Amino acid sequence: MRILHAANFSTHKYGSNFYSTDRKISAGLIQNGHFVYDFSYRDISRSESVFKTTKFGTNTVNKKLLETCDHLCPHLLLLGHSELIKAATLETVKQRHPDITIGLWFVDPLFNRERTRHIFERLESIDVFFATTSGNYLQEYATKTARAAFIPNIVEAAIESSQAFGNLTFDHDFIFCGRDSSIPERRQFLQDLQKKAEKEMRCSFKGCLGNGFVSGFDYLHLLSRTKMGLNISRRNDVTLYSSDRLTQLTGNGLLTFCPDIPKMKLLFSADEIVYFTDLNDLLAKLIYFHRHPDAGRRIAEQGWQRAHASYSAIRVTRYMLERLFDQPLSSDYEWKDEIFQ
Repeated sequence: MRILHAANFSTHKYGSNFYSTDRKISAGLIQNGHFVYDFSYRDISRSESVFKTTKFGTNTVNKKLLETCDHLCPHLLLLGHSELIKAATLETVKQRHPDITIGLWFVDPLFNRERTRHIFERLESIDVFFATTSGNYLQEYATKTARAAFIPNIVEAAIESSQAFGNLTFDHDFIFCGRDSSIPERRQFLQDLQKKAEKEMRCSFKGCLGNGFVSGFDYLHLLSRTKMGLNISRRNDVTLYSSDRLTQLTGNGLLTFCPDIPKMKLLFSADEIVYFTDLNDLLAKLIYFHRHPDAGRRIAEQGWQRAHASYSAIRVTRYMLERLFDQPLSSDYEWKDEIFQ
């Protein structure tokens, strides 16, 4: 197929977040045998604006999307995070290309309704909406014409290319990379964690607790030299929702610690990542696996195998295409029943 993928490819960041979901999805679609034309909507909006801002380039980027559709005649228009693309534009796409299928994916949390209002406005033109949140929050996006389907965060073997569990030595025993500037409860949790964990092991906190953020290859290299990592999100009580940090950690072979998120064991068993309930439980398990590295290594390797086998870009995008075009599912996808219609 010819696929037009309109998402935030962040060309202007020059590779600092090359591991973003946008590029993983395009890679998976290509590896499944399709032609993909990447439409970096924010970069186009800026470049087409006299003032080089998205605010003044919104009308133009919508015109350019229509122009691209007319040139490409895609079988599928796949939208990522694309808040600048208007509902009226998608209606026009449908009118000009009546056989086109339109999908939309979203990997930020659905519980922030301020950030998702633009999705509701466009659902009439969407065939399938995909999100990394499930449960009641996802069900809200199912309409008479649009299905709402869960997808897991994606691993791409050419990006998540390390196997930290195989290291004999490490630069760090434990790592957390994530922001805390607007999340006071997370900051307190991390402060308490750092104070106690550093008595036992070498810890690295990036992007939080006053420490600088790390990105690009430096981030992935840091993961490759670390034994254990923490995955926490803004909220950890929402069905199947997690930051993509989960697959970045497991995909690079770290022993990954994760809150007991509802239904997350559908994706990773307790033999593949380490679940915890609160700070004390996390600390106890961190110390145990720090002192018993062989036990941690086994779990880390099994988590790495699960991440690459089940949540690869090839497999997840194949699932997306099968849902978009109403094809029989070609695999027993672990998350296949997380769909509302």
